[in-house]
Amino acid sequence: MSVSASGRRGGGRLKGASLVVGGAVLFAAGLFIVVTGTGLAGLLGMRVETFGRIDCRDTRTEKGQTVWHCFGETPAQQRANEAERKRVADAALRVHVDGMPESARIERTRILFADHDGRNDPETITATQVTDGGRWFAHSSTVVGYGMIPLLLGTGTAAWGGHRVREAGRRGR
Repeated sequence: MSVSASGRRGGGRLKGASLVVGGAVLFAAGLFIVVTGTGLAGLLGMRVETFGRIDCRDTRTEKGQTVWHCFGETPAQQRANEAERKRVADAALRVHVDGMPESARIERTRILFADHDGRNDPETITATQVTDGGRWFAHSSTVVGYGMIPLLLGTGTAAWGGHRVREAGRRGR
């Protein structure tokens, strides 16, 4: 009988330890999402940028909802786009000499999870780029809310695992 009891004790510690590790992973993932959604990602070396000229192209949004994606321009993109528009406008004045000018190449950035008031597109959106050349995630209450789910689940799971390890240790004495 003592063999099976010690086997259960070791199993309790192993299960508890695996819950602690799994909870820590969930917690870290949730924390990463929350940091991305709040803008604290800049402290971790991620790129944070403020975009203007926002166009969300979503008329069904209700007040306080999040729009899946919008398009915006960084200040550098705004300057480049203005210069390109001016170049095309100047070339259009010389159309009889040079022929039809090529259309302007307007560069815009796609931004995910932007908060929206349901009527007007926001003036600016601040967003974080998680990986170099990757997607931009708006600093949004929805992103923070989604991040809180694994954060809290991870905390609870790790705490439960710690409790199981402690209980298995007490039984082993």
